[in-house]
Amino acid sequence: MTAASRAEPGGLPARLKRETHAQHVRAEQALNLLAPDLSRERYAAVLAWLHARHVTLEPALRAALRGSLPDATWQALAWEQRLKAPLLALDLATLRRAHAPAEQAPAWLRTEAQAWGAAYVLEGATLGGQVVTRHLRRAGLPEAGLHFYGSYGAQVGPRWRAFTALLTERHGLHPAPDVFAAQAVAAATLTFELFTFPAAPQPAPTESA
Repeated sequence: MTAASRAEPGGLPARLKRETHAQHVRAEQALNLLAPDLSRERYAAVLAWLHARHVTLEPALRAALRGSLPDATWQALAWEQRLKAPLLALDLATLRRAHAPAEQAPAWLRTEAQAWGAAYVLEGATLGGQVVTRHLRRAGLPEAGLHFYGSYGAQVGPRWRAFTALLTERHGLHPAPDVFAAQAVAAATLTFELFTFPAAPQPAPTESA
């Protein structure tokens, strides 16, 4: 690791947070799930849109990480326990919302560092999910439709710390940590853009009763 990388306060997770802050805020505001007048229909539309991205991004991340990580690190990451697409599918079934057409996996996702950067965005969303879940309950959304934003439950903190510890470890072990960090930041930025809800989304069909 270079002297500059070692001296950076908080390491790569802190740099990711700092350098993607604007994109993070924009993506969060675009979802607008904390709106006082949030409707069931709006919530279901957001979930269908998220599922269309998770369902292709998660397998691509798995392939990139599994192909790069030693067995012990892969086991410590517990990737299969972090998957959100199945949780989104459960919520959509509860809300009787059809799945939106799946998006293509990002063409830029090729390296381990890019995979970590993209995964950082997905994992970070679980922290804010606790706040969103409380609002969804107040808005009267059914408990059986809160799997995605309530993912990990009491394990949110421990799983986030495990993730950032492994990210920091892999960054430190890389022969070119500055390149690794730059790729991770760029990938996180692109992932936030991928998960920025459009201003006028196309409506998805509703399943028949």
